[in-house]
Amino acid sequence: MKITTAGLLLKYLEGEGVRYIFGVPGTTLVPLFAAINNQTAIKPILTKHEEGAAFMADGYARVSGTIGVCYATSGPGATNLVTGVANAYMDSVPLLVITGQVPTSIYGKGTFQDSTKAGIDSVAMFNPLTKFSDCIMSKYKMPETLREAFRIALSGKQGPVHISYPKDIMEAEVEDTLLPPKTYRVKAEYFDRRLVIDAAEKLVHAKKPAMLVGSGVIASNATSEILELAEMLNTPVATSPKGKGAFPESHDLALGVLGFCGSPAAEEYILGDIDVLLVIGASLNQLTTFSWDPRFMPSDCLIQIDIDPAQVGKNYPVSVALVGDCATVIGEISFRVLRELQEHNINKERPIEEVIKFKQRAGMFLNEEKIHSQAVPIKPQTLMRELQEIMPRDAIVFADTGNPMCWAVHYLKFEKPNFFSPFGMATMGYATAAVVGGKLAAPDRPVIALIGDGCFLMNGMEVATAVNHNAPVIWIVFNNAKLGLVHELQKYSLGDKTVATEFNRINCAEVAQGLGAQGFSIERPGELSEVLPKALNRGRPTVIDVTIDADEKPPLDRWVRGASELIARLDYL
Repeated sequence: MKITTAGLLLKYLEGEGVRYIFGVPGTTLVPLFAAINNQTAIKPILTKHEEGAAFMADGYARVSGTIGVCYATSGPGATNLVTGVANAYMDSVPLLVITGQVPTSIYGKGTFQDSTKAGIDSVAMFNPLTKFSDCIMSKYKMPETLREAFRIALSGKQGPVHISYPKDIMEAEVEDTLLPPKTYRVKAEYFDRRLVIDAAEKLVHAKKPAMLVGSGVIASNATSEILELAEMLNTPVATSPKGKGAFPESHDLALGVLGFCGSPAAEEYILGDIDVLLVIGASLNQLTTFSWDPRFMPSDCLIQIDIDPAQVGKNYPVSVALVGDCATVIGEISFRVLRELQEHNINKERPIEEVIKFKQRAGMFLNEEKIHSQAVPIKPQTLMRELQEIMPRDAIVFADTGNPMCWAVHYLKFEKPNFFSPFGMATMGYATAAVVGGKLAAPDRPVIALIGDGCFLMNGMEVATAVNHNAPVIWIVFNNAKLGLVHELQKYSLGDKTVATEFNRINCAEVAQGLGAQGFSIERPGELSEVLPKALNRGRPTVIDVTIDADEKPPLDRWVRGASELIARLDYL
């Protein structure tokens, strides 16, 4: 059966579990929309900006576990995608990025909105921002190129891929060569049995071990395996900021987040006197390690597991290096640990009560007394407590770059990996848009975005996208009339003479109403408890504008000190 290559693309997307694609149309994409009119499985979502399209595809991918898809026309459409695609690349989120291209018959002639080498070369532009970037120059090559793109995006360390798609190739007909995903991509599950045995022996015989869990555990769906191993060994577990929720944070063995805005308990324990540290799916970057603090190294053995061999031993020397899928490797380690434990009474050797006592002494939060403050304006700590008490247990939370990210990382607890934030590139405005994709991926679950007023000013028009497509997202805006995180970081160097961080206060609730959403304003403690349940029950896109105490500083001091200590170490060297 003959089909246009655009139609074949949609069939492949359907086979990969994709239900929505996000973007802004243009003339080079007309054949794609003609194909969309001939099917019902894939729905296009018109966003208000191409950056928002990339962010929504990113949010869709993170929540659904499938690949996210965004599209844009040639020229400015393609260039507008760049920041969102770069954000996905830095956070290892699989995206298929489709950009229109002028017909091959006039390729390179300086055509209107030319994205060839004669204009803005979209293939070259996306090359450093993706795992794969190519232009389809033949209808016969299209199915093979598409399968290659899926394979690269979803294999190993995941990430975005880009296809430049000429208009004439898009509408050309080919024989249907649809293949199921299992025939062109496989999941890597390899491991080294000898090293698995070494790791198991080290973990069982350790005097004071610990585990650090990163986002690789979430990508490999290995959270249950991590919990089983931790309980088997009575070993405390910290997570990286990006891995938040990969280990249940109310568990007796949970130390909370290590690093940026993390818990005092995680810092003291991991940077203390542990002898064996098992690192799973974490790259040990600056955010997690307080700028590569030398005390991070355990006294005896560092075991690191990662799907990407380039990450193993990258920032700290390892004793046992295990390359492979986290779920597979941890499953094998657990099997070996069970055999080793036959000669040990782990509850006696490592009583969990000791971990509980340690956490009580070290503390999980800074300024814990402020979470109960009744002061006006509302303290962000109080807002986080109220949200924790009201929020349904299955809620998905996106936190935008800035102070909302800081407050959420430090004060909110998650039992599952239902927390998403752009830690790789710290892109402002990400969650404001990405949350719409997240909601479309999980229509039956509450989906909430914690954003600053600065982020709302960047991508707040995407509230209209949620309204247009009946996606009942809830945005909670931390309104303090400034770029809070930038403001606080400037103060470390400039004191009170900050530059370009403050602006006139806006009423985000009224803006939301103008876009067709519900809008509420909150000024006092306790009001969120009234407004949020009402918003959840009504099932409409809702913006809750919260006036917060602009003088409250997020828990940054320890992380900033780590950056200063790094500079001192480098100067010393």
